[in-house]
Amino acid sequence: SPIGPDELLFRLNEISGDGDELVLQKSLLLTSRESEVLLWLSRGKSNREIGEILSISPRTVNKHLEQVFVKLGVENRASAATRAVRALAR
Repeated sequence: SPIGPDELLFRLNEISGDGDELVLQKSLLLTSRESEVLLWLSRGKSNREIGEILSISPRTVNKHLEQVFVKLGVENRASAATRAVRALAR
C-alpha cells in the first residue's frame, strides 16, 4: 500500500538525521519503538493512525503507550505528549 505524507516526512527526517525520535529515546529512556509511538502521539495521531504509519496494530500501539506511561510516570496521552514536547524543546 502507498505510504501517506506523514510517514514519508517521518522517513525523510530519519534519513536526514533529524533526531527527534533519538532525543526522546535518550532523554526519556525509551526504546526505539516507544519513542516512535510517542513522537506520533505528540503530533496528535490516534492509535489507529500511529499503527498505520508504523505498520503495527492499534493494539500494539496501545501496549507501547502503556509502557511509555509507566516509564514517564504519567496517566494519559496529554501528559505523555507534554513530556515529549518539553524534551524536544530543549
